[in-house]
Amino acid sequence: MRALKIIGAFLAGLVIGEAIPICGYLIAVSYMGVFDRDGGGAMGAIFILGPMVAIVTGIILAVIVAIRTRPKTGDAQPGSEGPR
Repeated sequence: MRALKIIGAFLAGLVIGEAIPICGYLIAVSYMGVFDRDGGGAMGAIFILGPMVAIVTGIILAVIVAIRTRPKTGDAQPGSEGPR
């Protein structure tokens, strides 16, 4: 179950991380008056910045979830019952 939470956090980080540069580009063009005639800024936001930010955000969220869901030191681990 813990592994599914970590994988889910990584996938959520990928989606959020991809959306951050795209939203940043849309805000820059719409509200800040950035002029992008040939669409190079949009291509950079979607195909260069998007995947980089997505990977970093995914890793950060996966690490946070892994740390928060790790078992306590006093909890028994599966398969660690000791000798029979």
